[in-house]
Amino acid sequence: MRKRVKEIENVFQSHGFSIDSIIQNVMKKFNFRSLCHQVGFKKEQGYSITDILSLMLLFPLMLIDSVNALYKSNFETMKEMKKDAFYRVKNNSRLPWRNLLFSVSKQFQKLVNPEKEVNPNSAFIFDDTIDARTGKKIEKISYVHDHVAGRKGKSTLGFKNLTMGLFDGTSFTPLDFSLHSEKALKRKDTKKQYRKERNPKTNGAKRIKECDIDKITSALRMLKRAIKHGFKAKYVLVDSWFSSKDFISTVRGIKNGSLHVICAVRRDFRKYGYNGEELNAKEILKVLKKEGKEKRCRKRNVRYFEVVVDYSGIGETVKLYYCRYPYQKDWKLYLSTDESLSLVEMLEIYSIRCLLKFSSRKPSSCFT
Repeated sequence: MRKRVKEIENVFQSHGFSIDSIIQNVMKKFNFRSLCHQVGFKKEQGYSITDILSLMLLFPLMLIDSVNALYKSNFETMKEMKKDAFYRVKNNSRLPWRNLLFSVSKQFQKLVNPEKEVNPNSAFIFDDTIDARTGKKIEKISYVHDHVAGRKGKSTLGFKNLTMGLFDGTSFTPLDFSLHSEKALKRKDTKKQYRKERNPKTNGAKRIKECDIDKITSALRMLKRAIKHGFKAKYVLVDSWFSSKDFISTVRGIKNGSLHVICAVRRDFRKYGYNGEELNAKEILKVLKKEGKEKRCRKRNVRYFEVVVDYSGIGETVKLYYCRYPYQKDWKLYLSTDESLSLVEMLEIYSIRCLLKFSSRKPSSCFT
């Protein structure tokens, strides 16, 4: 991280710019001050809301993770603005952070894609990551499962951060996120957790309710909100956690089936229709091996099967891809509702999910 930021800083200096001037120029390009006022980002007194947000946008470039870390650093010029100015903004439950992010994202799309063209490889991407925290008194804190570590992976104190982004064929734009609790703490610890009285109609109260909603429901709400705001794509990319029948069928029902789903799938007991029989993924793989339909892709150095099956849970046929690389013992399974895609085309589109993994970052605060 430090090496990467240092390289960016060298580029700025070689062109005669400072980091803060670059941020200011970008904000002018985005009409950031106008966007803040349009969505309701206002302060009655004190420092301008756009000045505070400008400084907060500089935090990652200064390798600073929090307001407290800023005032312990060597950035003396920031001392004139007290900590409370930042905390009042972060703790204001009325401020519409979600609408501000949508507005900035829409402004970015206007700049890079004024014709509103839908690229053939464009996709809405969902991914969840662990937002680790310390302190059992944090509001809605819980133990979350680290699925990357496998079934026997330990639980971590924190939240699950569900993030949504849009890949338009060239660039990646973050659109939305939500924090989720999983395994509750012991009752004695839960009683000690911080609680705040909020107006039920405020944005902060809505965020708190989201924390107890399952991630699949939250992802579908995010997708519908993004489409309502005018964002468009051809695919929805998710991992195996979201590959349920309800998720796929709901996505396919949006915009008269204009959105296709590409996802990893567990080789579990769900049934697919193949050759007049109802078989699960493992049984279909055995049949394909007996039929001798294995193929090899030199470009990806992978052995694979691809087959069109009837997925009764969503009321249409889908394409399954069984893949096995030389260094893997087990077959990986992927599903696409777009049957026209070959294995290589499907993998190229699905690999776009890596963009979201690299761009996800822990939010600077939990709830407001």
